[in-house]
Amino acid sequence: MHPVLFNVFGLFDLHTYGLMIALGFLIGMNLGAREARRIDLSTEGNFDQFILDLTFWILIAAIAGSRLLYFAVEDFMGLVTAPWKFFYIWEGGLVFYGGLLGAVILSIFYSRRKGRSFLVVADTLIPSVSLGQFFGRIGCYAAGCCWGDPVDAAHPLAVQFPPGSLAYQSMQQHGLIAHDAVASLHVHPVQLYESAGNLTLFFILIMLRTQKRFHGMVLCGYLFLYPFLRFSVEFVRGDAGRGEDMLGTIFSTSQLISLGLFTTGVILAVYGMGQRKKLHAA
Repeated sequence: MHPVLFNVFGLFDLHTYGLMIALGFLIGMNLGAREARRIDLSTEGNFDQFILDLTFWILIAAIAGSRLLYFAVEDFMGLVTAPWKFFYIWEGGLVFYGGLLGAVILSIFYSRRKGRSFLVVADTLIPSVSLGQFFGRIGCYAAGCCWGDPVDAAHPLAVQFPPGSLAYQSMQQHGLIAHDAVASLHVHPVQLYESAGNLTLFFILIMLRTQKRFHGMVLCGYLFLYPFLRFSVEFVRGDAGRGEDMLGTIFSTSQLISLGLFTTGVILAVYGMGQRKKLHAA
């Protein structure tokens, strides 16, 4: 892992995590704009410009939402005692589901204000979300955050994180490794599991978009498949502060959100198919 790629002229470090987040956002934004130009449904055009404008606000809403959920679940007192840490995004601590919820809420309001259909907007952008997650989880691996449960050293996919990584520091604090350990315990590389899953999901959503039958169908595909991926991966997540103790359940915060999003996808699919039947009947 390389949490810092290199130092820029002695002024600051270029963190791999931040670079991967930036790459995912920029590539996803441009893919969304290209799709908007292809399907431009507005009478005045400019759907691609609308998407570009929206993604700027989505970036702000997603970062704010991801940081808020992180501190709510894992370090609430840390935010109270040192609120400026809210802006230290290069250190990790971006909870994806918080960012997704923040982006969705902002997109709904922004779309309505501009007279656009949120479902059309969501179908245009949601594959880019999966591609962004692909890059983001690689960044997580480089930063040594969001690590997996311990596994036997002989496990074919087992990885270790070096001193200075978030995984190593957490294991020291919880007494899982000695203070002079040369590396962390062997763990599942869940960041790479989810990264590969999101790349697969990206291609599935692109194919689904060519078979679209109603507005919101691609979004439904995401709401069916990503929660399943995330719910499964959570069973082998090893980082502390998953929310089980706080919520008093056997499930993590992300697993409960996954169930909620899957349910939302079912409701949206039923609604979309119902609307399609009405159009055909008319």
